[in-house]
Amino acid sequence: MTEPGPELSVRPMRLSDLPEVMETDRRSLPKPWSEEIWREELCSPFGLYKVLEESGALSGHVGLKLIFDEAHVMTLAVRPKRRRRGFAQALVEAALTDPASAGVGRVYLEVRPSNLAARALYGSLGFTETGVRPRYYGDEDALLMSLDLAKSRR
Repeated sequence: MTEPGPELSVRPMRLSDLPEVMETDRRSLPKPWSEEIWREELCSPFGLYKVLEESGALSGHVGLKLIFDEAHVMTLAVRPKRRRRGFAQALVEAALTDPASAGVGRVYLEVRPSNLAARALYGSLGFTETGVRPRYYGDEDALLMSLDLAKSRR
């Protein structure tokens, strides 16, 4: 994994980041969020959204929804030309070690079965497949994955 260094930093997402974040989504996701959804998420008291900044440009982002002792990975994307450098792992780890995530015991996410790279990433972070959400994406089921942070923090 590439650790954020002098040219790399993970920081909270700002509304002013939305044009770059939405461009990353357009290049990365089959069904990117609208600006309205992004604005709602960034204003939510339950949201934790971070970006990875690389030499002044945004290379990726992650978003969690924090509710009581659970977190749900809402989004994770890295610009296509910046992939395979550990950025997605750094983003997830930064979100899960953020002080806002301190009380989280379990993390959930959905992933397309066809997204083998994402499944491998989540598996390497300790997530396990725990179920299926039929037709979650409309054109494809979702694999439900979870991570027991209480176990992994011991």
